[in-house]
Formats: sequence, C-alpha cells, structure tokens
Amino acid sequence: MEITRIRSGHGDPAAIEALLPELLAFDTLINRASGLGEDFDPNPEDLRHSLTSTSRYRSYLTWLGRLDGVIVAKGVAELQLTSNTDTAELWCGVHPDHRRHGLGSALLTVMEDDLAAEGRSALTSYCEIPESVRTADLRGAHLAAETGAGTLPAAAPEVSFLSRRGYGFAQIERCSVAPTATAAELDLDADDDYVIETWRGPVPEERLEHIALLKRRMSTDTPGAEKFGGEESWDGERVRALDAEKKARGEEMATALAILGGEPAGFTQVGHSAARPTVGWQGGTLVRKEHRGHRLGARLKVANHRSLAEHSAVERVYTWNAVENSWMLAINDQAGFATWAWVGLWTKDLR
Repeated sequence: MEITRIRSGHGDPAAIEALLPELLAFDTLINRASGLGEDFDPNPEDLRHSLTSTSRYRSYLTWLGRLDGVIVAKGVAELQLTSNTDTAELWCGVHPDHRRHGLGSALLTVMEDDLAAEGRSALTSYCEIPESVRTADLRGAHLAAETGAGTLPAAAPEVSFLSRRGYGFAQIERCSVAPTATAAELDLDADDDYVIETWRGPVPEERLEHIALLKRRMSTDTPGAEKFGGEESWDGERVRALDAEKKARGEEMATALAILGGEPAGFTQVGHSAARPTVGWQGGTLVRKEHRGHRLGARLKVANHRSLAEHSAVERVYTWNAVENSWMLAINDQAGFATWAWVGLWTKDLR
C-alpha cells in the first residue's frame, strides 16, 4: 500500500480540489458501512477545510493509502498548536472490501510514527457504534470503559482494532437525536436572576470573553476531561478566529448564553450548514460548577432549540454526552433526545 500525506494548507490547491470528489466518495462509503445514516455523510466544506485550512490554533494531517492508485484507507489527525501541543486526535478507516488484510494496522503505524516524530505522544481516537449494533449483541462479550460507566461489544471491528493496537478504552459517550420542536415546546422558565440570551452567527463583541472563559472551562470541567489533555487556552481573539473558520465552512452557530450579574454562568451551541439545512450538531454545553443546580443546562438547550425552530430549517439535533454525565443525560431525556449511537473514546501514550 502506497501512503501519502497532506498537511492542511500546504497542498497544491488545484490538486486538492481535484482530489475532493474521490475523498467524498470514500468517506461516504465508510459512513454508509458504519450504519450511522445519511445525516453523518461527509460535508464537502468540512472536508475541504481539513485539507486547506491554515490557523495559528490548530491544523490537520491526512494520510491516504492506495492500492493500484485507488484509495483503500484514510487517516486524519487534528493537532492543537497553542495548547496541549503533545496531543493528537486521530481516526482511520479502511474500505469495507479491503478489511482484515492488515491495511488499517499498516496505516495506523505510519500515523503514529509521524505524530511521534512531531512530539505528539498523547493520542486519542474514537469509534462510533450505532445503537442497533450494540443492542443486537447484548449477550456477547463487552468491553467496559475505564470510567466504569458503559460498555461496547468486544467483537465490534472498531473496538477490537483499537484494543489490539494498544489503545485504552477510556470513556463512552451516548449520541442522541431529538426533533427541534420537542425541546422548543418545553416550558422551563424559572423565577431567578439568570438571564438567557440567544443569537445566531458570530459571537457579539461584548460576549467574546464570556464565551472564551466558558470554552476554557469546557476543557477542564466536563467528565473525564483530564484524560484528553490539559486546559486549553482561549481568549476573545481565538473565539473570533473560530467564528471565521465556521463561516468559511458554511456553518452557522446558534448560541444560548446564561448571565448572572454580568458574569457568564453557562452556554450551549448548535451548528448547522446550508449543505444539510435540516440537521443540527450540538457543540459545547457547559454550566459552570458554581452555577449548577438551577436547571440551567435544560433551560439553555430549550432556549436554543426555540431559536432554531423560529429562525432556521433545522428539524433535528444530534448531541453527545459521557454516560457518567447523568445530569446532562437527564436534561436530554427531558428535551426529547433518544439514543442513536455510542461513541468509544480511546487513549494511547507513545512515551
């Protein structure tokens, strides 16, 4: 297998554009084989961004494995550039017709060697198992997450592959989906001093530092955060850069922010794009520890879903939560979310 590498922002633009249809076809094939459904098919702008973007905050590496000139395997790694510079989040996939021939292991070995050479020793990866696949194998052997909460079928190809390659099963997340209208119709108004603001698009100037603080706390205050890197550095400039990046990808964010006494208490965000206008993807949701116990998580999500229902074509929203995050799962259940898939989060230390 011939393996080539593409570092985001460093390839020939014309060559990248010519490559896109082939990559889109490969990624679509991988997704359809996973059973996750058409909503998870690749977005052309997201794919283009991972190959062409340049940023002071993060970059991407893509590996392509070919047999007789045809792509049969692909790997991607996301690299932070201003904090957690020893980490990398990676994923690799192999064409269904070419699995169980060692191609995935060969590609992952090259990826790990390349990342180690760049000083990236703390690796994370993930696998996605549809709910239908997990429930079909409840009596078979299951592998438990290191958190002690949640399991995945040990025989699932994605699970056995990462386990054999020395990755530890650190955590499991529940992926859920809800009709936008369900949460929008809930009435969770409360008699307290919290004010919830909503907006669509870029973060208003006066809220940049508030969102930066909440994103910084996202990297430390969510369940299992310590397993996936240290505190991330965020400021208003980085928030604005992320807004510009999302605009370039054709993505619009709907945000709800809770304020108390002029200070940020929590937020939630959902992204959606013109390429798939009826589907929303949950971004970050966080209520600061000192503000928990006021149902702010649920109130923020309801407010944001109301905004989406009124001002967008989004019909359903997907969200991800650690299974030990029982309070957020309860919020999602109340908001009408139903389990769609399970996501295993894996770690490996190359040192």
